[in-house]
Amino acid sequence: MSLTTDDFAEFMGGDPDDDEEVPLGDALEELAVDIDVDSVKAVRDVRE
Repeated sequence: MSLTTDDFAEFMGGDPDDDEEVPLGDALEELAVDIDVDSVKAVRDVRE
């Protein structure tokens, strides 16, 4: 048994909620979360 692109056709449709005018990188940047953690301090806090 092998898979072809026809097997995935129903999953490859566009999403009407997507704004295709926004480049993918910009869309991913909107979802990104900046985490600023002092890892040494975090480890010390856990050990205490």
